Amino acid sequence: MTQSQTVSHTFNDPVTIHDYQLPVYPEGQKLLTNYRQRRNEELWFWSELDNTTFQRGENLIVQVVSKKPLEQPPSLFAFAMPSNPGERKYNAVGPYQRWVNVMPNGDRCVYAQQHTRKMEQWLSIFIHYCAPENRHSLTWLDELKPSFYLEDFPS
Repeated sequence: MTQSQTVSHTFNDPVTIHDYQLPVYPEGQKLLTNYRQRRNEELWFWSELDNTTFQRGENLIVQVVSKKPLEQPPSLFAFAMPSNPGERKYNAVGPYQRWVNVMPNGDRCVYAQQHTRKMEQWLSIFIHYCAPENRHSLTWLDELKPSFYLEDFPS
């Protein structure tokens, strides 16, 4: 006789939230919309940035609170971190990696990944941002700031 084990999945509908409710706030970037969603043991946040190049999966900031750090953003967001080592940088949240790709038309796309831990919880941050060459700046990545939420995120 075999036993079957029930697997429970809990997904709440995404809700829109204010900028200050994000774990990390991108100072100097205009956020179009922010969402929060509980998915099983994880709490997802994502923000849409202005997307002037209109490519799928672009101009998103994904933040996931979980019991272990994530190496890739959830597949729902249609982008992945490069496998080669990135440039190592530092901001108020801590160390992070970034990769910059220059497209044939001059657009620049940046991928960034960062992790921080508090007690038993990890915050994994993933960024995919593309902009025309004449409007591309990476300084905002160096200026990411913890929000009030990050100071006491779930532990």
